[in-house]
Amino acid sequence: MKKTSELRIVKKYQNRRLYDTATSTYIILEDIKQMIIEGDTVKVIDVKSEKEVTRSVLLQIILDEEANATPIFSNDFLLQIIKFYGKAFQPAISPFLEQGIDMLKQTQKKFYTQLKNNPKENTGSNFEAWKDFWNQSGNTVQQNIFEYLSASTTNFLQMQEQINSQAENIMNIMNFPFTGKNK
Repeated sequence: MKKTSELRIVKKYQNRRLYDTATSTYIILEDIKQMIIEGDTVKVIDVKSEKEVTRSVLLQIILDEEANATPIFSNDFLLQIIKFYGKAFQPAISPFLEQGIDMLKQTQKKFYTQLKNNPKENTGSNFEAWKDFWNQSGNTVQQNIFEYLSASTTNFLQMQEQINSQAENIMNIMNFPFTGKNK
């Protein structure tokens, strides 16, 4: 039975302690990660400023995972993300990445549905077959996914640079004084 998602309010104190208001207990980042995995929505509020600091806590969880486990993000991917900051297409990158993650989640859901509907389900051999496949082909599958995402991101970056260049050319042609090149 699937758990109903609930909003969990967590208070963050100056000493970096986290307090779960639902259970009236102090928690750690790992607990917040587990809440999210279980389907809860987490909102973290700084007690002193009363500002929402959920984003910084989520980024800290990702940083810890990337440093201590098998990372999801390659250095190249992170470098490409950094290149988007301050550019015209910065607002478009988040929906682009979210759409990619949604596509991956849908593919994963279809895979598990097909796996469950496999007539060999009762023998458990479908999970063993998947495990064997992943052991034999996992690196190739990962490489293909990485190459697709890298190519998509590279194309997106190139499109951003072309649009920036075209916008600059238009500004120069129109002789706008604020472009900094017409002094």
